Amino acid sequence: MLKLGEILFKYRDYTPLPFMVVMVVSPAATSCSLLVGGILMLLGEAIRVHGVAYIGGVSRTRSYSTGQKVISGGPFARVRNPLYLGNLLLSAGLVAVANISFFFPQDFLVLFVVCFFAQYIPVVAWEENNLTQKFGEAYRAYQSQVPRWLPRLSAAPTQGVIEAIKGDYPKAIKSEKNTLTTSVVLLLVVLWRSGMFADLGL
Repeated sequence: MLKLGEILFKYRDYTPLPFMVVMVVSPAATSCSLLVGGILMLLGEAIRVHGVAYIGGVSRTRSYSTGQKVISGGPFARVRNPLYLGNLLLSAGLVAVANISFFFPQDFLVLFVVCFFAQYIPVVAWEENNLTQKFGEAYRAYQSQVPRWLPRLSAAPTQGVIEAIKGDYPKAIKSEKNTLTTSVVLLLVVLWRSGMFADLGL
């Protein structure tokens, strides 16, 4: 699984492309799907910005880096993979907006979620193996306090275990400009292809 995780990590920017093509070719967005999907998208991007504010630009690279310390502040005090959680909500929101169904309502969304975890479970296993090798007991202590996918209701205690840092939100927003641009453009294309701009003559 670790080797598979390494391969999937390298190509993680390309695996969503088949879903994007289907969303552009045959969307069926409605006002309801836009509302529900839009809320998921906003929540997902907010989580991503919150996470990038603490982890920095390393999140944008295709090559892997464990960094110089285990990040435990901000969203990392509640869930070990806030960026991937944000990705899930943001992407699932876009898929929900497209409102594509083959055999039953929103089965395309169900397929996306299944494929997401099929990709990221090996990726996370590989990353956590690397982090354990580099940080040893410090990372194992962090693992014991913070869940992998479902956030804690309260922040995990970190004093005396891992150094905390403060988030840089202006830098995070700047770092997220490509994600934001891609998401907005894809959203507009889905809405346009669904005929939701017809009253505007578009």
